[in-house]
Amino acid sequence: MRSSPTAKPLASFAMLTLFLMALIFVASSSALAQVVTGTLTGTVVDPNGAVVSGAAVTVKSDTTGQEKAATTSGDGLFRIENLAPGKYTVTVAGTGGFSGKAVTGVDVKLGQITDIKVDLAVGSTTATVTVTAGTEEIVQRDTSQISSSFETRKVQDLPSNSAGGGIDTLALLAPGVVPGFGNVNNNGTTLSVNGNRARANNFTIDGTDNNDLSIGGPNYFVDNQEIVQEFQVITSNFSAQYGRNQGAIVNIVTKAGGNQFHGSGFEYFRSSYLDALTNLENRDPLRGGRRDKLVRNVFGGTFGGPIKKNKVFFFGSFQDLFDYEDASVTGGSLAVLPSQFAALAAQFPNNPGINAFINQGAFAVTSGSLRAQPRGDTAVARICLPKNPTQPTVVNGTGLVTMVACSDPGVGASPAQVAAFANGFPVLMGAP
Repeated sequence: MRSSPTAKPLASFAMLTLFLMALIFVASSSALAQVVTGTLTGTVVDPNGAVVSGAAVTVKSDTTGQEKAATTSGDGLFRIENLAPGKYTVTVAGTGGFSGKAVTGVDVKLGQITDIKVDLAVGSTTATVTVTAGTEEIVQRDTSQISSSFETRKVQDLPSNSAGGGIDTLALLAPGVVPGFGNVNNNGTTLSVNGNRARANNFTIDGTDNNDLSIGGPNYFVDNQEIVQEFQVITSNFSAQYGRNQGAIVNIVTKAGGNQFHGSGFEYFRSSYLDALTNLENRDPLRGGRRDKLVRNVFGGTFGGPIKKNKVFFFGSFQDLFDYEDASVTGGSLAVLPSQFAALAAQFPNNPGINAFINQGAFAVTSGSLRAQPRGDTAVARICLPKNPTQPTVVNGTGLVTMVACSDPGVGASPAQVAAFANGFPVLMGAP
């Protein structure tokens, strides 16, 4: 069968259409990527407050040395986007009878717009005046979103989880964020934001989706706070570029290397030898003033620097946990003491019921290095087992069989009581 003369052009058109659809899909996926940068805006004015147009503005990262440039508009405004969070130096070149000015320490934050005002002074255009910025803003004037950001210093200084336990509890410092409950994984604190369910939150790391797609919550839990550059919680009015969920946007940006070699080492140590005894431990005479043993070490470090200055950098981190703990759990039910196991096995060989006492009692079962011990604040009890199960252990005055603690009937006992006493096998029991 001969093909139509239009078949090949149609096939080519179909392939081109599929390619364009795939390209649009990839572009759309990129467009939906989460924000990992900030924006810097500003106004350049002269000593009288009039705007300066056509001024050359350069923004340089204090960490990596990378630069971006812009020129002020007719209104004296400039805007530079896609800046990695961190400190920057903003330099305005001298122009039109005004000397240049360099503003250092400008802090660009994740997903936020940092706005500065640069005042030029009359002077030589080749001279540059250097000042330090104060860019800490309480209210974001250029965006409607409500968010809380925690930079490296805040992550280190503010109280959060215990060492090695991550930084997610910092989110509870943001307005509208409270501990949530249920329906999500256990990777950190469950967060409910502005009354939304815990499953309504969206988690990202360096702009990459970090959501547990099965039950919700963060898929990967960041437990090493030394690698966090900035931690941000957006609670309301976030822009469409975030999408996905109606709760909070929880962003984490990790540290990166720079033009200088930097490293850190840390060790968090906790020991029970520095702790006081609990009330239960104080009541236990067998402890002798000793509390449950607890030794916890969280240790590690970071290191980063340049591979090629201003171009390529590296950063790495390590963290490990050593944890040793003795746990005390008290029980109310009596169990056969370990000192009775051998005598029971000899008196009742191959008895399934007695073997259950010996092998499955509270003092017999172990878990790793954990083993139950008798409580010192509870008296040891004694029960009476019959050596011959077909015979009674004690006969009271009414002739009924009773299980008591193998008490000696004493002088004047009847032959049945003496025989029952002789048939008794006392067993000591205690509370674990």
